[in-house]
Amino acid sequence: MAKLLICEDNDNLREAVVSYLKLDDHQVTELAEAKNLLATIKSKDLDLIILDVMLPDGDGFFLAKEIRKISLVPILFLTAKADESDRITGFELGGDDYVVKPFSPKELMLRVKAILRRSASENTEVKVTRNWKLQNHSIQLDMAAHRIISNKMEIRLTAAEWKILTYLIENHSRVISRAQLLTNSLEYLSDASDRTIDTHIKNIRLKLEYPDWIETVRGFGYRFKGEPL
Repeated sequence: MAKLLICEDNDNLREAVVSYLKLDDHQVTELAEAKNLLATIKSKDLDLIILDVMLPDGDGFFLAKEIRKISLVPILFLTAKADESDRITGFELGGDDYVVKPFSPKELMLRVKAILRRSASENTEVKVTRNWKLQNHSIQLDMAAHRIISNKMEIRLTAAEWKILTYLIENHSRVISRAQLLTNSLEYLSDASDRTIDTHIKNIRLKLEYPDWIETVRGFGYRFKGEPL
């Protein structure tokens, strides 16, 4: 059983989603407004946040930015905004998935399950610290603690970013296509855009503060260029 929070102002939609989540034995906290969202997140140990982008008293993208200051809990956006630019904005702000209204409850549940599986796999990995170097740079990955250390500073990655980076590292001698990353590290459905991966890679590079860790192989995909120590 996972602990989920849904913040959605449409009562009928929220109640329908909550019903499906509870049928899957999840514990669900409901909010119809943004005003208590951050306080609720601080007070609860959550596994996933389902967040409407257009709330009557707040913007979901702005709220996601504030959430990322206090928590790395996965965020799944619900929105009527279907433009790809809006999807990319959601991912740039640390979102893990993006579902456009109207949607089928089955689709939403598949995406919820995929996010929860990623989080569960991170929490059950064998404890090992992996050291990597590239020129004068080095990073340490603690697989059990879900941490990366670079220049003695801890780098915070979202669940999606962590899965992409570790998948690239596990296959560091190979070029990995965007389709492979979508399928093997994110389990996204077929409608996901290649730009989803590009945006996550951009975020990872910014956080690592050295973009050359991940090489873009034009026309093919990405390759992790570090070497094991």
